[in-house]
Amino acid sequence: MFDQESWRSQITERLAGFTRNPRQDIQIAGSASVLGYMAVRTLEPFLEAFQTEPVAAVLALAEITRGPGADMIVHRASQMRFQVSNLIERELRSSADLRAAVEQILVTLNVIHVARQRLNSSRDEWLRLTLLSELDAFSPDEFAQLRRLLHDPGWQSRYETIRSLRIRNGHYSAADLVLLHDGLSDGASHVRAAAARMLGQFAGTPPSPLVKALTRVALYDCDLETRYAAARTLGALRDRIASPQLIDHLTFCLSDEDNFVRSAAALALGQLGELAGTPTLIAKLTEMIRDSDFYAREAAARALGRIGSAAATSSVLNALIGAMEDADANVHEAAVDALTRLRKIRATMPLNPARAPTEPLVV
Repeated sequence: MFDQESWRSQITERLAGFTRNPRQDIQIAGSASVLGYMAVRTLEPFLEAFQTEPVAAVLALAEITRGPGADMIVHRASQMRFQVSNLIERELRSSADLRAAVEQILVTLNVIHVARQRLNSSRDEWLRLTLLSELDAFSPDEFAQLRRLLHDPGWQSRYETIRSLRIRNGHYSAADLVLLHDGLSDGASHVRAAAARMLGQFAGTPPSPLVKALTRVALYDCDLETRYAAARTLGALRDRIASPQLIDHLTFCLSDEDNFVRSAAALALGQLGELAGTPTLIAKLTEMIRDSDFYAREAAARALGRIGSAAATSSVLNALIGAMEDADANVHEAAVDALTRLRKIRATMPLNPARAPTEPLVV
């Protein structure tokens, strides 16, 4: 059933292209402004739900905003569905009522925050300044809530606050852990990366919500360095957080349609090392060495090398030998490094009774 939660979730999915390449996705959407684009992506789930479950859609809208602007959205929902970009841009310029309704929806559903937290710092600043510039075209009395949200560029102060936790030497209070949890969802990549690094110094066992937030950053963050920071922290905490559920989740992500997620999952599993050495996982990583994406191939090779003895099998070694012929230099280097590690480990392992003494270690 369509409600605020499903509405917010669908908006997040629709912003995936924007967080990868903001300007390109705005052009693809046919929008002439960032504000118009945000309004379009926000209203699209409502317009679709209005066709299949109109009562639920109207109730969800009514919980957020009521008045002439909301009435306009409902009355023109069918027309907007097929010409949403052009109509929204035009109506935003001409109707103060619609602008008020759109602002309330954007604020209530945290659309700007969702967009900003997935952008790296430079793109986040571009989004913030561009939206503020576009809002200057309207009366100062309008978009007051949005202006307040956008006038906070203070990621630097949040960054320094999190960095100051170094004096704790890993002995964090409950308030410190809340600060780190919020930092992992911050709009600035520097803040998210700092929160991930500080969490890696935690002397205790992190609460489950923090582990989930850290895993989410390691897999899905738009900033490469932030993903690396989160993955390294997973490795630093591995003895305290490794669980069948976490490993199963990361293994499942190795088959994700998004190549960024596949490579990030392999990177995180490599940080867990021998704790991640399940037969299913090793088979997935071995298959991933032939992935279409070279980042994923490199990450899979490095992960296998770090898993250790459980991965020192003939099938894995043969796959790594094949990867040594990869056209990508980084994949080649990762395969050589992993092969060297696993051969050293295999040379010290006792013979498998099922293997004949004359059977070669690798074909």
